[in-house]
Amino acid sequence: MNSKWSSFNILGILAVFVFTIFTFISVALYPTPYNPLYDWLSNLGNVNLNPSGALFFNGGCIITGLILIPFIASLYRWNSPMNWSKIFLLIGIILGIFASISLIGVGVFPETYIKLHVLAASGVFGSLFLIIIFLIIALFKHPKFIHFVAYWGIIAVLIDLFFIIILSLPQYENALAGFNHTVPIPGIEWASVFSSLLWVGLLSYNMSKKKF
Repeated sequence: MNSKWSSFNILGILAVFVFTIFTFISVALYPTPYNPLYDWLSNLGNVNLNPSGALFFNGGCIITGLILIPFIASLYRWNSPMNWSKIFLLIGIILGIFASISLIGVGVFPETYIKLHVLAASGVFGSLFLIIIFLIIALFKHPKFIHFVAYWGIIAVLIDLFFIIILSLPQYENALAGFNHTVPIPGIEWASVFSSLLWVGLLSYNMSKKKF
């Protein structure tokens, strides 16, 4: 195995640690009590709400996105003799790079640039479940693929879809702008982001463990 390519295996795990560390530093610097059930992740990057910690959250999004781009691109090495599998893998890679760029956009355009921020965040959440679905289908029959990664991916997909469905309901269409703090929708957002990111970390671990 070419060591240059093998080194890309750990990037998914690195992305998990970078995003988590930067996010919780931002939480620690939040000037008022922060509750993940009732406060949006993006509030952490709003300099008006989090003047000391916004830089960490936004920087974490940018760095994580930059780390994920080469990791996602390296997934082409999961080669398969089946044409349909190659097609699904390619679609998953393209969507994964798109989501990574969108994550960078979330950091570059925080809530203070609300229209661009919502556009970037929509790119992330709108593609997360599709990425996982396409990659699971593409990799499931590969002899080096650990099936637990697929099972966790299904959980992440269901959480992400649930979050999207909740936000699409008429009573919650303006949830970001005028959120009612009696409804823990942001908690679903947190679960969606971290379950999906953990799936990336598990896939990265799979590649490292199997020396792929």
